[in-house]
Amino acid sequence: MKLKNILIALLMIIGTTLMAQEKYEQAIVTQNGYLTSVSIEGKLTQEEKSKSGSDYTGVLLNKLAELRNGGWEIWNSTAQPGWTIYFLRRKLK
Repeated sequence: MKLKNILIALLMIIGTTLMAQEKYEQAIVTQNGYLTSVSIEGKLTQEEKSKSGSDYTGVLLNKLAELRNGGWEIWNSTAQPGWTIYFLRRKLK
């Protein structure tokens, strides 16, 4: 009985460890005033300045929609007056 419990615990630890090793690609979408930028794995890939004060949120939402359609998920965000940051991740295959 004791051996059975030890084997079950060992299998649970191994299974949990294997599941925790999923690899992700990271991205950040930043909106600072009228400027929206996208960085993937620390490299700036896109930058777009809004043409007017009324469309800067639309630019941000369009960028987030593009990334979500590409398999990215938003896993965290933060905001302060004047800027917003979205943290995204995508599982590596």
